[in-house]
Amino acid sequence: MRTPIRSETEAFHFAIIGAMVVGVSVLVGWLAEPVIGVGVLVLALLVALIAYLRAADPDRSKPLRSAVSAEHPHGATPGTRHVLVIANEPLSGEELRERILGGEGARVEIDVLAPVLLPRLHYAVSDIDTELAQARERLELSLRWAEQQGIAARGEVGDPNATTAIEDELRDFGADEIIIVTHPHDQESWQERDELERLRAQLDMPVVHLHTGSLEASERPFG
Repeated sequence: MRTPIRSETEAFHFAIIGAMVVGVSVLVGWLAEPVIGVGVLVLALLVALIAYLRAADPDRSKPLRSAVSAEHPHGATPGTRHVLVIANEPLSGEELRERILGGEGARVEIDVLAPVLLPRLHYAVSDIDTELAQARERLELSLRWAEQQGIAARGEVGDPNATTAIEDELRDFGADEIIIVTHPHDQESWQERDELERLRAQLDMPVVHLHTGSLEASERPFG
């Protein structure tokens, strides 16, 4: 939830603007009718509230950013590149393997996050049993694939709230890069689209988005 007033400067600005609005309303009521002055005041307050709620909130980007820069209790061992892989689909393919391993020959560890992907109706009524089972299966298949590729991996099923799940992973394990594996573009779920938008707006690290079955990776350094 957005903090209404975040500094003394904002409090001062609010006080000045409020005094001006009240003054104009009183003047209009004196020159015309009191009821008109009240109407002007109510209208001004509504316009101010709508403008405030629609304004960009600088506090919204802080949780993920602070998670990236925090001390990570279970971070990668020194000299090892740590990649967070968000598995909206089971991990597979040579393209993904090459992207994870990179070209520098550095040691790599991956943290696989298998989110619980819910239809809107299930999300609204908190009915997640089927989707939770699917996420567990997706995680098992992904970890098995990583083992077959010789990639050190750990993983867990994520919270249905994708932002919360990613924040928890970043805060605990950190990451040097994020790879998101999603459904083909024409089959992306509403959660996948929202997830990408949040990452695009909030994170300041390399992010790679791979569609299942795609031939190319689309690298997007968000910030």
